[in-house]
Amino acid sequence: MFNKKRKLKNFLINPKYQFKYIFWISLTGFILIFVNAYVFYSYISENYAILVDLSPMTDEAKAQLYKELYEILIKLGVFSFLFLVCVFFMGIILSHRTAGPLFHFRSVFNKIKDGDLSARIHLRPKDDFRDVAHDFNAMMDSVCKKIEK
Repeated sequence: MFNKKRKLKNFLINPKYQFKYIFWISLTGFILIFVNAYVFYSYISENYAILVDLSPMTDEAKAQLYKELYEILIKLGVFSFLFLVCVFFMGIILSHRTAGPLFHFRSVFNKIKDGDLSARIHLRPKDDFRDVAHDFNAMMDSVCKKIEK
């Protein structure tokens, strides 16, 4: 049987384009996580300080509550990092669906430029730009018919 697993290098058809795409998606995710963390921390720490410091608890209980607050913040940080890793890999997969067809378009364009007017674009079912490929193939069929006349 053939092994159909893809390697990471197979997903990076056009690394410059794909990493630019992934960079902007990841940067947006990072900014949203940072803003969310800042708002969360500023409100929680302020309210926590008021509620815990003014309550009639022992110092040990107050220390335990602050320890739990920092544990929550660390867990949120770890989950945010894992989220960004998932965004990165989803960016690779989604950009592959765009970069793959663009690579195929370019190779067909070069074949036509070199004189092979029978070259057509054939994309996979889940690739982007299938409608553009269909329109291009229809245009090339029309051009070839006009040349034959």
